[in-house]
Amino acid sequence: MEPTRQPQESRLHFLDYWRVIKTRWVIVFIIFLLVTVVVTIVTLVQPKIYMAAARIEVERERPSVAVFSQEPYATYDPFFLQTQYEIIQSKQVLHPVIDRLKLRESYAKGGQPLDPDLAFRRLKSSLSVRRFRDTSLIEISVFDQDRVRTADIANTIADEFKKLRLEEKRRESLKGIDKLREELVLQQEKVRLAQEKVERLRKELNVPVFGSFQNAIKLTDQTLQQLEQQLNLARVDAVTREVKLKELKKLDSKQLRNTIATVISDPNVQQLLQDVTRAELRLEELKEDFGPEHPNVLTAVSSVNKLQEQLDARLEGIMRGLEVEYQVSEARASELQRKLDEAKASSLSVEGEKYLPFNNAQRAEELETKLYELLKQRIAQTSIELEVPRSPVQVRDRAEPPMFYVKPNIALNITLGGVVGLVLGVVFAFFFEFLDTSVKKMEDVERYLGLPVLGVIAQRAGLLSRGDAGMAHIEAYRMLRTNIEFATVAGGPRSLCVLSAGAGEGKSLTLANLAIVYAQHGSRVLVVDSDLRWPSVHKYLDVTNDVGLAEYLAGTKSVDEIIKRTSTANVSIITSGGAGAGTKSALPMLTSSRMQQLITDVAQRFDVVLYDTPPILGVSDAAVTAREVGAAILVIQHRRYPRNMSLRAKQIIENAGGKLLGVVVNNVHLGQDETYYYYHDQVEHYVRPTGSGPAGKSKGKTDEISLGGKY
Repeated sequence: MEPTRQPQESRLHFLDYWRVIKTRWVIVFIIFLLVTVVVTIVTLVQPKIYMAAARIEVERERPSVAVFSQEPYATYDPFFLQTQYEIIQSKQVLHPVIDRLKLRESYAKGGQPLDPDLAFRRLKSSLSVRRFRDTSLIEISVFDQDRVRTADIANTIADEFKKLRLEEKRRESLKGIDKLREELVLQQEKVRLAQEKVERLRKELNVPVFGSFQNAIKLTDQTLQQLEQQLNLARVDAVTREVKLKELKKLDSKQLRNTIATVISDPNVQQLLQDVTRAELRLEELKEDFGPEHPNVLTAVSSVNKLQEQLDARLEGIMRGLEVEYQVSEARASELQRKLDEAKASSLSVEGEKYLPFNNAQRAEELETKLYELLKQRIAQTSIELEVPRSPVQVRDRAEPPMFYVKPNIALNITLGGVVGLVLGVVFAFFFEFLDTSVKKMEDVERYLGLPVLGVIAQRAGLLSRGDAGMAHIEAYRMLRTNIEFATVAGGPRSLCVLSAGAGEGKSLTLANLAIVYAQHGSRVLVVDSDLRWPSVHKYLDVTNDVGLAEYLAGTKSVDEIIKRTSTANVSIITSGGAGAGTKSALPMLTSSRMQQLITDVAQRFDVVLYDTPPILGVSDAAVTAREVGAAILVIQHRRYPRNMSLRAKQIIENAGGKLLGVVVNNVHLGQDETYYYYHDQVEHYVRPTGSGPAGKSKGKTDEISLGGKY
């Protein structure tokens, strides 16, 4: 036995989401419009904020000119710039700005001046400092409602920061110089005492001197070692220069041109070499395009020759310089050799044990003198460097009063507001769609009710007999009639009950139009209004409701007396009757034997009998009538009531013993569901009269010919 197949859950498609948006477009539009308008109003009432920016270059502290030594190459230090970034926003910089521009009074707007801490917080909140990556540039941006004050604040912050950097370094340097001077006085006294001790020991020990007294006190082992080291270095330097000079003299001019750049670091030579190379390349390019006598070629040749002459002259000067340097190094080596020989001869007299105290005193005096000279040199160097102009902070771009405000950005805010409003609108659309459990698609009927869809009636359907419906509506009702016949055996029902779960779902209009369609196809139709509480079918068929079903069930009238003819051919009606409207005894009357006799009797007299009923969930009359009639169809208005109502109505009918043939989906908005749209589009394609416009756009009312004929 084949296992029972479980119904598969339908997967959501993109078109399902698009259908939700099209269905709820009013909600989307209202929320979009509301958010956009609110954002626009808030943006327009906000104060206008201007922005001015000053750009500064921040470097480490150093003099603008290197006085005593070459300054090391400045490397990128992110920690240094980050520190300066924070200093710019510190109280040490911003408080002087507040005092200088009187921002406490300006921020107070004529009232009591703001507290300094509050003024500092407000200024800092309006300040934006940005560092440029891999550079030493910092941009100081200020936001304020006053365009002139904005630029003044930015420029003043840059000036105060520059002033702070200069004053801090000068103050620290002055403190250091004062301390060094104190130490210099003490060291000078130590040197004097050491010199007196050396002189005293020299006289007591009768120490021989070499040359002058100053030279004699320098004859130590360390001095001899230094002289030997200097002599060795001088000899190596002389030999190196000699070899270099000889090798260069062996080269011709072209070889010398290619080699000289690796021997010396002369920017002028390197530039000339580059110029000659470029000129020769240019000459070769011109020779390819022009002849040897062309003016451009001659000019290029002249340029190459001139540059070559300059290069040769420069190389000749370099060679002469190398010869002079070699001669100087030879002379220096000879002089050092002479001094070393004299020092060795003089030092022999002071190497004995007898002169040991003198040697120790000499070394001590030497050390104290070196310390004294270093202190003196350092004070002089620092004092001079202190007076040299410095540039730790350079203002590269000063702030200018802006012409246009930057906040609020009306275009951006409105755009973002529109985007947010659109997103919120879509969110709310899906939220309401989630809350809406009504019937939306034909698949909903089949999935939740387990009933086939017999017909789909579009919006704005009117009464067919009055010409209020287009061809699409006519064909929809004709298709409904055909599907009803296919849903029953023996060519269609003799009696049919038209039901709805709630009020206002179009049940009575559907019944009236269905009766007209049956009549147009040659069937003798009887409409029975069994809604004894709120009858309405007689209004659609233009019949009075003075005598009807209520009088018959009460026993005061016979069947023939209550059947009335209508203005539509082949359509008759039994109204509810005047006495039956709103009666409390409707249910006992509908369940009486006379009602069963009436159903049997009219079924024999007419081809089709259609029964109108009250809403199923309102009263129990409809369930009783459906049971007595046998066959029924359920009218569901598109997106009106929760689908659970329709499911409950189905259960009530089935529990009462009635048989539901299927469902009629009424008042469908075709643009909200592609399934309905294509369904009706195919219908209109085949029923559109020749010469008519697009579907649903044919002019005039439906004529009688369109209603006639067999389907």
